[in-house]
Amino acid sequence: VVKLINDLKINYEDYWKDLNQINTSIKLNLNVKINNTDNLKIKNFEKILDKTDLVNNYYISKFDKNFIFYKIIFNGTPNSFLKTMSDYNYEFDTQNKLWVLK
Repeated sequence: VVKLINDLKINYEDYWKDLNQINTSIKLNLNVKINNTDNLKIKNFEKILDKTDLVNNYYISKFDKNFIFYKIIFNGTPNSFLKTMSDYNYEFDTQNKLWVLK
């Protein structure tokens, strides 16, 4: 019985690892534009980026009187990034190469 339980545990762990495998060699460059009128929203967005595991790096690439432009290096797929951000109630307009935080 113990051998059966150990075998099931190993099989389950291997299956879980295959499903949740992360390819850190993927470097997805995202360009995000945020309206700069809401400083709290910007501050919270940066906090989320800081604590998100798959965000390799981010920086402000430029800013003007209306917007802040971020370059985000993400180790995952675009859908994975959007899912992670939606968990924190951040939605993006992704119609263009430059994504806009709603």
